[in-house]
Formats: sequence, C-alpha cells, structure tokens
Amino acid sequence: MVENLNKDPLDKIAYYPGCSLDSTAVDFNVSLKKLLDVLDVEHVEIDDWNCCGTTPAQNVSSELVLILSARNLFLAKNMGFTDILAPCISCYNKLYKAAYYLNSSSRLKNKKEEETREAIIAGLKDMGFTAEEELGFKVYSVMEFLYLKKDKIREKYNEFKSGGSSPSAGRDLLNRIDPVCYYGCALLRPDSAMRFDDIENPTSMEEILEEVDVRCRDFQFKTECCGAILSLTHKDAVLRLSNIILEGAVESKANCLIVFCQLCQQNLDLRQEQINRSFNKKYRLPVIYITQILGIALGLSPESVMIDKLFVGTEFIKNN
Repeated sequence: MVENLNKDPLDKIAYYPGCSLDSTAVDFNVSLKKLLDVLDVEHVEIDDWNCCGTTPAQNVSSELVLILSARNLFLAKNMGFTDILAPCISCYNKLYKAAYYLNSSSRLKNKKEEETREAIIAGLKDMGFTAEEELGFKVYSVMEFLYLKKDKIREKYNEFKSGGSSPSAGRDLLNRIDPVCYYGCALLRPDSAMRFDDIENPTSMEEILEEVDVRCRDFQFKTECCGAILSLTHKDAVLRLSNIILEGAVESKANCLIVFCQLCQQNLDLRQEQINRSFNKKYRLPVIYITQILGIALGLSPESVMIDKLFVGTEFIKNN
C-alpha cells in the first residue's frame, strides 16, 4: 500500500509522437523512448493518432487544427489517459490549446472562445466521441516532463555511477562537451501555458543537465528563433537567423549545442554547411538532443540513441 501511495502518477503516460518523430526526427523519438525506459516511465503510444494539423492546417483553419488535436486527446482518454506527452513543440502547442478549450476547469475568456469550444465538441461528436463528462487533460512538453523527473534522473545517474561501470565512449563524449543550451522560441509561449520556466531566460535544461554532471555555458541567444518551418518558403531567413545562433554559441566558447526541438535541430545541424557557405563561416558545432545526452549519461551507448546520425558529428567536439 505504501508503495502505491509513493508512486509517481507520471510513471505511466500517453505518448503522442506526431508526424516528424516518426520520420525526419526518428533519432529524437528513439532517444526519448530509450530514456523513458531507463527512467522507468511506461509510455503508451496513442492508438490510431492523427496529425495535429500543425502550421499548414492552421493557415487554412484554426478550428480544424483544434478538432484534429482534440481527437488525439480523446483517443488517449479512451485508453485511460488524461496525461499526454507531446515531444514536438508544434504538436505540444496544438494539443495544449485543444486541452484548454476542452478542460472543464478552463475559464474561457469571451464569447468567441465559447463558440470555439462548441465547434470542437461538435466536431468530436461527428467522429463518435462524447464530451459530456468532466474533462481534465494535461499535455506535457518534453522539457516540462523531464524537469518534473529531475529527481529520478539524479537517482538513476547516481545508481549508474555507483555501479562501477568501466569508462565508455559515451563517458568520453560527455567529458569533452562544453555546450550551450538552445531552447528556441516556442516552448513557453502557447496561450495560457504552464509557466514552469522563465520565458526570456529559461534554465530548466541547464538544471536537468547538472543532475548528470554536465555544465553549460551562458548563452544570450537561447530563446532566439532559428527560422523554424520557413526552410522551404524563406530559406535565406532561416540561414540568417540560424547563423546568429551558431555565432553566439562560438562567442560563448561552446563546442556544441543541446536542443529539444527537431526543427531547431535540423536548421542548425542539417543546414550548417549551407550557413558556412552563405556567411563564409567554418562552423563545426554538433547539435545534440538533450535526450541523447541524458541517455548516454545514464548508461546508454551513443549508437543506441542515434547520436551517430548527426550531420555534424561529435568527432568535431574538441576539448576547449
């Protein structure tokens, strides 16, 4: 009985990967799932999940995006979950907003919001769902979730260190990194978002990484926009904005960046050679997911968290 009382309710959660984690960001998906396994978090992928609509659908109909996102919440509910982990920041924002409109405790601000809620419920009913009972969805970003698991991360790290494991390639990598944390612009900015960190100067990544003895340098560009989804429509803007971030990392004397958003990771990693050509730079800065770093710190091999799939490889990380 005592064991049940002490059990963390977030040790089992619905998992919404979204489209990109099943495709272009598979390394993020794999490393996060393996990390959750190490942390003893049971993550159950939502059955028959659909695209949240993200920005393209938003440009056509904001109501459609909310209905698409709400469907995923109700699929999770039918599986017995009201807590949902949405690693992709865009997916998180969309599901979070849908939860805001649906939750019984939400205080809608005006008539327009009330009409939006009615439209979402009508769309759900057309799909066979019922929204008559009390609803209390909680959608977590990967950073808020990991921040809430800080104690568990420290516990697992101490267990691994005390196990007497021999030095590994992973430990060597962690000894060589001298990173800055890059948050991007979207983590804390959905309407009415849970403010678990400071909007302008967040520190949750640094605090989490300190639990596994990874110290990060100060970085004044940690919440600047990298250009996000403009890669196809405004490539020059993406290259210019991403160059500012990489230049700031160099000025901070970092030898890599740690991120949690797949769009940020791709703009800064995949396009780094294009940025070099456009601005006559010589950047060789690996852009690594925090899930990969934490996984390695807790005993996973670099290969198992797909760190070898970076375009700018960790072989470029030198001791400063």
